[in-house]
Amino acid sequence: MHHRRCAWLFAVFQCLAALSCLALPVAAQEPASVAEPAIRAGYIEFPPYSYTDQNGQAAGDMIDLARLLAQRSGHRVEFTHYPSFRLFKSLESGQVEVWVAVLNHPVLMPHIVQSRYRILRLKLNLYYLGKNAPQLPQDLRGSRLLLMQGFVYPNSPLTPFIEDPSYHISTVQAPTHDAAVQMLHLQRADYLLNYQAPMDQLARATAQPSPAFITVLEQDFTFVFAKHSPRAQRLRDEFDRALQQLKDTEQLPEGFKAVELHHQPSTTVQ
Repeated sequence: MHHRRCAWLFAVFQCLAALSCLALPVAAQEPASVAEPAIRAGYIEFPPYSYTDQNGQAAGDMIDLARLLAQRSGHRVEFTHYPSFRLFKSLESGQVEVWVAVLNHPVLMPHIVQSRYRILRLKLNLYYLGKNAPQLPQDLRGSRLLLMQGFVYPNSPLTPFIEDPSYHISTVQAPTHDAAVQMLHLQRADYLLNYQAPMDQLARATAQPSPAFITVLEQDFTFVFAKHSPRAQRLRDEFDRALQQLKDTEQLPEGFKAVELHHQPSTTVQ
């Protein structure tokens, strides 16, 4: 009886030893590091391209494109909403790794790596009430001009006149696109400087026509990557490859392009 029990225990130990040996190669194959962290993307309220939906989630055409490019590059992406000025600061510091900005943005350029592709061209308009279009720049003298809070308008042909004290232009900040239109209708300003895309989106949402406008500039937009992120160059290359693949296979979402850049400046509309 004693011999049978010893033989049984010896067999059990042999089996456990064999299983341990089999498990060693499997354990050795486990990855040494955890998965790469998600890409940190920022966004502003700029419908239809980026906005916060009714569920508190990032939504919009640009959000979808960024998510698609990240997915095709093997990454996850997490979106955080910022006011415009805070998004710029977060890109400069590397807290935000990727978003979309005006091509060759003078404030951001020292802090970012740009995509090699233009993905979007948007119109910057001067909105006004009444039937008569303003004659620029003379009609800006002594006017009240609405600007979007936190927005900057690089290369705008109106900037030199806005900054010229002899024109006596007073500027007012509007917190949202909706508020900007209301302020214009309440005659708290004579003109509103804003991009056409969010104004058109607002008109569709409210079933109210946008104010009349003249286009003063067409600006190119591109993906930008924070230099303070150690993977900025790699993310730029991966996004660019994904953009080119979508273009080659005609799968690029409607409204976007992948136009290779040759340092083309934004176009001032005469």
